[in-house]
Amino acid sequence: MPESDTPQKTLDAERDTEEKILEAALQIFSMKGKDGARMHEIADLAGINKALLHYYFRTKDGLYDKVFEYVISKLVRSFGSSLQDAPDFETLLRTFISNYIDFVNGNLAVVRLMVTEHLAGGERATPRIMSMMQSANAPLRLFVDRLREAASRGEIRHVDPYQTLITVVSSCVFFFLVYPTVGALVPLAREQRDQFIEERKQHLSDMLMRSLQPDGESSTHMPPVDP
Repeated sequence: MPESDTPQKTLDAERDTEEKILEAALQIFSMKGKDGARMHEIADLAGINKALLHYYFRTKDGLYDKVFEYVISKLVRSFGSSLQDAPDFETLLRTFISNYIDFVNGNLAVVRLMVTEHLAGGERATPRIMSMMQSANAPLRLFVDRLREAASRGEIRHVDPYQTLITVVSSCVFFFLVYPTVGALVPLAREQRDQFIEERKQHLSDMLMRSLQPDGESSTHMPPVDP
């Protein structure tokens, strides 16, 4: 059998085609929503014909569901083992914030899709997020578990882990949701976006770590507060 026709190469080609479809679907669904999206638009953006699209995904509903699985998989993969490897909670917090912001910044279509889906009730996204939280290696689950462990060791003060998770995630995402407004208020955010994003990571990490420190302690990584 010629090398180009080996089962492995065929499987790789099918995976590549499926990923192209999912990326195209993510873009179209994020811009037009499920009801406004058309399968031929997704096929055109993926660079395939509509018949091949239907070979992989028979219905738009099925493709829409698969996109959420794809998005969550992308999020988990983007963290790699960085959270598992963090030696302490402060390192984990800073790593989580940096990686989450980088993921959002590089995947704005994901943000648009999730906002649209949640405003519509979250029927498709919610079960998949709940399923993700069952995995011990999922970034959001790791954050909650490591926060609890740090609090039990006295490394940080006791706080509600889920309230803290919501605070961290929303703080990471909000800048991107209202970027035009931020750009109007803060010239640096508009003129030097990348620099501002890096400063945003540092600011969030410092502020949140200060709020979690046990009374009378301060983080060794944080600069002193200006008087």
